[in-house]
Amino acid sequence: MYAQLCRRLCDDAPNFDDPNKSGTTTFRRLLLNKCQDEFENRSKTFAAFDRDDGPLTPEQNEQKMVAKRKMLGNIRFIGELGKLDMLSEAILHKCIKQLLEKKRTESVGDRAEDLECLCQIMRTCGRRLDHDKAKSLMDQYFDRMRTLAGSSELPSRIRFMLEDCIELRGNNWAPRKIALDQGPRTIQQVREAAAKVAGRVHGVYYPPPEYGRRHQGKDFFGGSMKQLRAQRDMGGLSDVFGGPQGIIGDAGIGTGPGVIQDNHDDFPAINWQRNGNMRNQQNTGYNQFVGGGGGNQRQEGGYNQYQQRNANQQQQNSLPPRFMKKNQFNSGEISLRPTKDSMVFKPQGGFMPPSSKPSQGGTPPSGSPTPIMMQPPTIPIQQAKSSGDKSKKDKKQPPPSKEDLKKLTEEMLTEYLNTKTVDEAVRSVRDMRAPKKHLPELTCHLMTHALNREDSDREAISDLIAALKKDGVISSEHFIEGFEGLLQQMSDLENDVPLIKSYTAAYAARAVKDDLVPLTDVAQPMENGAHYPLFLLVLQQLHKLSGRDQLVTVFTDSRINMVKMLPEIDQNKEKMMGILEGKGLSFLFPLLRMQAELWKALQADPTPAAIYKWIKDNVETRLHTDPGFVNVLMSSILKYVTQESTLGEDVDPAVMPGKDLVEKEKDLVDRLKPVLQKFLHEHVDLQVSALYALQVHCFNNSFPKGMLLRMFMMMYDLEIAEEDAFFRWKEDINDEFPGKGKALFQVNTWLQWLETAEEDESEEEEDD
Repeated sequence: MYAQLCRRLCDDAPNFDDPNKSGTTTFRRLLLNKCQDEFENRSKTFAAFDRDDGPLTPEQNEQKMVAKRKMLGNIRFIGELGKLDMLSEAILHKCIKQLLEKKRTESVGDRAEDLECLCQIMRTCGRRLDHDKAKSLMDQYFDRMRTLAGSSELPSRIRFMLEDCIELRGNNWAPRKIALDQGPRTIQQVREAAAKVAGRVHGVYYPPPEYGRRHQGKDFFGGSMKQLRAQRDMGGLSDVFGGPQGIIGDAGIGTGPGVIQDNHDDFPAINWQRNGNMRNQQNTGYNQFVGGGGGNQRQEGGYNQYQQRNANQQQQNSLPPRFMKKNQFNSGEISLRPTKDSMVFKPQGGFMPPSSKPSQGGTPPSGSPTPIMMQPPTIPIQQAKSSGDKSKKDKKQPPPSKEDLKKLTEEMLTEYLNTKTVDEAVRSVRDMRAPKKHLPELTCHLMTHALNREDSDREAISDLIAALKKDGVISSEHFIEGFEGLLQQMSDLENDVPLIKSYTAAYAARAVKDDLVPLTDVAQPMENGAHYPLFLLVLQQLHKLSGRDQLVTVFTDSRINMVKMLPEIDQNKEKMMGILEGKGLSFLFPLLRMQAELWKALQADPTPAAIYKWIKDNVETRLHTDPGFVNVLMSSILKYVTQESTLGEDVDPAVMPGKDLVEKEKDLVDRLKPVLQKFLHEHVDLQVSALYALQVHCFNNSFPKGMLLRMFMMMYDLEIAEEDAFFRWKEDINDEFPGKGKALFQVNTWLQWLETAEEDESEEEEDD
């Protein structure tokens, strides 16, 4: 509910200017900042309770539980926001990675709170994240969760939570048991449920009036009285209606409204007859359970004769103790005759048709069926409406139809493109009272209307769309859906509008510039080369509107994989750079250009001094601590080292290289070590980037036999990478760099040895 409320507020809440910052602050931005703050500080609340100076007091335990409920509630709230597309999948994946990440000084048992949060977020939005594009990430998550679920260091409760999440994914995110409505049931529902248990009836109630019309001469099992009588004589119904095991017996087994406790034969009973006479209360016990429409029918329909009183006394001796108390009452203590104000005679809902009310003499209405179970007729309640409400309803006009809306839009556009008065056009669109489901189509119609017009008209349409978003008439989702509708029409309109892709790119670029939608949302329908080269045209239009620096910032923040935006045949970095250079967009990837030039420098002079001088002359100082630059540097050095040794000509990578080649490989790494140490020393994050570059290098060369393990050992022995860098690489979950699974398999034993060796060193230092 709160997530849905926030979604409404994102669309409807006004923006405001932050005096401390330049620009406009939106509700969505504030919400995301708060969620990030709560998530990152989730464990600080528990720090005050996790102390070693004695057990917690009851008040502290209660405060701890309140803090825990708040933490889990926040996690679920974040997941619900993700389900409503308020949070991007990238943010959700980042949260999951942080919850799975193991800190260096943290034991498995200390991660219980984080793992409980992980299970909560998986239950909430795991279905949304588990799709083909994110399958590799989800597989890594659940592989880690399976490992943790088998750890004896975790509490059983957490292990079972992890196993439940694993099972949930295995069942295609279908819950094992759908939660049912646990609210209170009506008496009618209780009686119907009781009547279905083993086909036995636990009470007496009146069926609805239509029962008698449909079942004249039949009982509620659907058979005629004669058939039931024959079955009784044959013993077919003796287990239901007769003997000590019967439900309707003298023992009076059963409780609840309408149940008759016939422990004594002089108790008055309730049984209506159609001839208008009450059953004689002096009669001993129940002579008959059901009567027919008249006297003869009653004689014929009396199919359930009760046992005599002496038999009843024998049955009472064999009753369970919980029923023995019922036999201790005297005949004057209990009366089963309903009082005048009993609910049996009162209508439900405030009124009852006269035909359903019993007469004063106790005679049921003519034509009503003989009662079998006490079931008041279900009568719909009609709520009277005030004349004022009715008049308001009459005055309220229905929303326009799709055809009317299209006609109104055409009239508005004709007027707007002549006057260019944005405020008047916004007022006209608001006055249309268009249903929300038609807003995407309306937005699409605005854009298509001006495709074949002047550039100024298309600019005016972009101005109008931005004003409609600012005024709250449309939302970002409406624009994206309308934009996707325009993309679907492009192939049909291309003959009439040859430059339709350029015009469509201009609409998208204006929407991104005006903060109507993020660049990632615009790029999504164009992945894998769809509508190629539309996305490149969008980038060109953004470059024209915002400038080079702003485009670099927007594109970098979007983290769009540019290779995936190209057709499959062109999805590699070399072809991508050629395409970007042709479009004048190569400045978006300065590191790729740098890698090509650095490779040329290495081939010309592979000495550390020459390489460092080239970097100093050609690479900006701010990029020296950039992971992308480290990746380029490490990749270039690895390419040079291996081509000169273990991956040279006439060398089979599937076979372990000879000792001389391994030695040459190590000598080359040792020679270039100063360059790597210059940029990696005391920067664990950059060392992790270097390890990923090594992983990708091995992946691209089909994992040459023994290379990854040799390089790991060399980087450790030559002090290029620290222990923490190897451990962080192991724990990190990232689908940006391929080959992580196979790489872990090849070096896992060595990493375990490294972790054990470090623990031994720590223990020796403590002993000293």
